[in-house]
Amino acid sequence: MDRRRVAPGARGRTGDVVAAPDLPPAPWPAEPATDHFDAPTLGPAWSTLRRPATPDWVDLAARPSHLRIVGGQSPVGRHRPSLVARRVTDARCALSTVLEFRPETFRQLAGITGYYNSRNWHYAYASLDDAGEPVLEVLSCDSGRRTAYPEATVRLGRRTRIGLRVVFDGPALRFSYDLGDGWRPLSPVLDATILSDEHAARAVDGEPTGWGFTGAFAGLWVQDIGADGGYADFDSATWHTGAAVD
Repeated sequence: MDRRRVAPGARGRTGDVVAAPDLPPAPWPAEPATDHFDAPTLGPAWSTLRRPATPDWVDLAARPSHLRIVGGQSPVGRHRPSLVARRVTDARCALSTVLEFRPETFRQLAGITGYYNSRNWHYAYASLDDAGEPVLEVLSCDSGRRTAYPEATVRLGRRTRIGLRVVFDGPALRFSYDLGDGWRPLSPVLDATILSDEHAARAVDGEPTGWGFTGAFAGLWVQDIGADGGYADFDSATWHTGAAVD
């Protein structure tokens, strides 16, 4: 390779061509597949939505080797969401986590999501049903229209520690769960294409009124709609790509 560059020169004058320094390779260090949340701050792979990861809602000190997320507004709310997510970078990838959660009301939810924006997402979460019993449920939102999947409901009994996983497989998205005896499917096959720029763009009479541009995310999501101080602890989170998804 011709390792040359143009040296700085006076404005309007071509600089001299000089050899670039012979520096050793400096590749970016490989990221561990599993984040055990041992660091004092979130790693660079993680993003938050509409507000910085401040200790009042993203707490890595409350419990060793856990990420505590204090619940934010509802899944369709645009203010104060509590979402910690990472960008989907492969056609086939998955995010799995271990959740510990004790909801006190049906207005407290915590789980894992495939997310585009407040109008387009899939969500597998733990909460309480109308009778106050702990359950796992799945909810989707497509262009603002929400769809529940009652057939996917799993009763948790006294279990408060749950494995959750979201898998992106091309145009398909699937949730699964683990109560200590291996992974089981939680949801039907869902449409991952609603988490795309093309789907999220809106047009009226052929004229765009809103652009899609964020790309898809997989993340850890918590709601405390009554602002009662509800939170969830995530023991770890593992990112899989390609063949590692299975």
